[in-house]
Amino acid sequence: MRAIKALAVVGWTCLFLAPALAAEEPKAAGRRADREQLLRQFDKDNDGRLDDQEKKALREHRRSSQTAPANQPTASMPALLAVPPGVKKVADVEYARINDQPLLLDIYLPETEPRPLPVIVWIHGGAWAAGDKSPCQIVSFSGKGYAIVSMNYRLTGVAQFPAQINDCKAVVRWVRAHAAEYGFDPDRVGAAGGSAGGHLVALLGTSGDIKELEGDVGGNLKHSSRVQAVCDFCGPTDFTREDHVREPGRKQPAILETALARLLGGPWEEKREAANMASPVYFITKDDPPFLIVHGDADRTIPLKHSQILYDKLKAAGLEATLHVIKDGGHGVGAYPGVLDMAAAFFDKHLKKAGRD
Repeated sequence: MRAIKALAVVGWTCLFLAPALAAEEPKAAGRRADREQLLRQFDKDNDGRLDDQEKKALREHRRSSQTAPANQPTASMPALLAVPPGVKKVADVEYARINDQPLLLDIYLPETEPRPLPVIVWIHGGAWAAGDKSPCQIVSFSGKGYAIVSMNYRLTGVAQFPAQINDCKAVVRWVRAHAAEYGFDPDRVGAAGGSAGGHLVALLGTSGDIKELEGDVGGNLKHSSRVQAVCDFCGPTDFTREDHVREPGRKQPAILETALARLLGGPWEEKREAANMASPVYFITKDDPPFLIVHGDADRTIPLKHSQILYDKLKAAGLEATLHVIKDGGHGVGAYPGVLDMAAAFFDKHLKKAGRD
């Protein structure tokens, strides 16, 4: 039960607080999100409730925040998730079928932009156990001249790693295989994701040459699964270090540790090979794409150190990488001021650059 509660909290805070907020009245949604955020932040023993000591810490936080407000997301959820005018949504396109179950994606196509279109694949968060392709948290980019492909992947209740990255690679290959049909540019494909989706886009970016992670989902194996740019919002990147997986002094397993056990099929200490294969930081090579990494320094679900080690290793390999740290930012950074503009500028630089071959 505790593990289920922990996963539910992650699902609520994976990037823009939660996809479900888009359907709620804005003020009520904001209050609900605030309660979920406070529970996650102050429930130190992860039992789904606040004891007397935790309530005391919450009261002290509220008193201090009256004079020193913390950094908070300011963007409106409905506005972020609305399909821009002039954009056509093609819903529930099958990109693969496994055991007679379809794997689906949605496409957002700007109707008046010249073809071929640069593509951004969006990978949702939710502790690898929850979440959905719709609504798409970067749908606004389709109003900036991009084709957005928002995908579902097999969750941990259905399959364990490496199924998730196999599905992501299958979608990139599918995009290239269907470029002519939808007006995609196969040479300009980027990826973005948050939380668990941030992990998957980071792994997508660093494992382009790793055959063991390619898989054969959906076929189209003559096409590359490499991407040309990666935007990682607060994703975990290293599952082999205790201080990256566990929260020191915590009585119950941390949210990441619980979710990771479901992903790997057991505790990370017992699944060392899988933990290593799932860690994006161990596949970095000099031919990897540029990265934009965004993380809050007050993130209690995925510590900032995950993004820091990814950034350090990318730079050490001589790659182009930017780490943007949001002061007082929690887990879920997409709605903070300027973040989506920064991501759009990043993709503009690397997917719309002039003089491409």
